[in-house]
Amino acid sequence: MTAETEPSAPARPAASGGRTREPGEAAGGEALALLDAGLALMVAARGRRPRVADIVAAAGLSNDAFYRFFASKDALVEAIVERGARTVVGYVRHRMARAAGDGPEARLRAGIEAVLRQASDEDLARQTRAVLSNATGHTPRAAHVTVALVDALAALFAQPAAELGAGDPMRAARTTAGGAVAALQYWLFTEEAPGHAETEHLVGFLLAGVRAPDSRRR
Repeated sequence: MTAETEPSAPARPAASGGRTREPGEAAGGEALALLDAGLALMVAARGRRPRVADIVAAAGLSNDAFYRFFASKDALVEAIVERGARTVVGYVRHRMARAAGDGPEARLRAGIEAVLRQASDEDLARQTRAVLSNATGHTPRAAHVTVALVDALAALFAQPAAELGAGDPMRAARTTAGGAVAALQYWLFTEEAPGHAETEHLVGFLLAGVRAPDSRRR
């Protein structure tokens, strides 16, 4: 979902009963072609689910090739959604690493801004909107992708949160990640891009929350 991800291993379809082979095997290029074709069709259709016939035609493959990797269209959609979430996390990790020498606030700021960039870049926004529109309610696994995305971002945010003095770093990191993802979804589905003022407000608000006293009851 972003054009600036750090180098990483190729994304693989969801580890579920819907997948029959790994893309890393002999015909791995076919599985990745199906994922790419499915995403491109979702974007073109503004998030609506493409037909299997359209996916295989766009990928230049056959129905037999499709069902070698995916038991159903739902299985393919789950894999696309999960790959998109991993891509966002990889990009956030990359941007935070680039700010590694600038202190914890700069790292956390870079992470939050990286999440919001999925809505501020027009091409990324179209892709991310299509993925998120399929991430809730359609299949059991896809419905949990947003939770998994927040948890993965929280794991990245926890260390700078601790360095900033958060009483419960993981709790603060999860709240920060949840706030950033919720803001991303808002801007995506209003089909507007957050401007500099909106981004700065969110970053400042979330950073203040990280530093707020931990009021959890003991």
